[in-house]
Amino acid sequence: MKLLTSALLFGLTLSSLAACGTDDDGGGSTTIESTPLAGKVGGADWTFVAGDTDAFLSEGDDTFFTSLYPATFTACGFSGPSGDHLIVGIPKAVGEYPMSLSRNMTFVVGDQNLIGINGKIRVDEVTDTKLKGGLVGSYDGDNQVSGTFEVTICPPEN
Repeated sequence: MKLLTSALLFGLTLSSLAACGTDDDGGGSTTIESTPLAGKVGGADWTFVAGDTDAFLSEGDDTFFTSLYPATFTACGFSGPSGDHLIVGIPKAVGEYPMSLSRNMTFVVGDQNLIGINGKIRVDEVTDTKLKGGLVGSYDGDNQVSGTFEVTICPPEN
């Protein structure tokens, strides 16, 4: 019985990891391009335009829950623009951070959330209102981005 339970847990772990990108699927580079964040999302060309943090989901955590969009919008509102975008947990301290199962990015493609664990995040500057840095990340060949970003840090609601 103990062997069966171990085998089932191992199988569930492998199934969970199969939903995450791997180094064999076209990603894996850790070179952050010096150009604005761009690449492919959902197999289509994608270029970052604007982003913001979610004050509620970022509060009390050591990362900013950050949404990155290929369109302009009013930051710190109730929602961002529709369409494919990225969700990234960006650390609140300056430094370089490898992506992993616990620090990852989500490629939101239609109604799918594709979890990319390959790449790294670089935080260059954090102020009360802005977060600047760069990232490289991938899920597969159709979902990979690299470059720099600047997003609005949304204040906590009082």
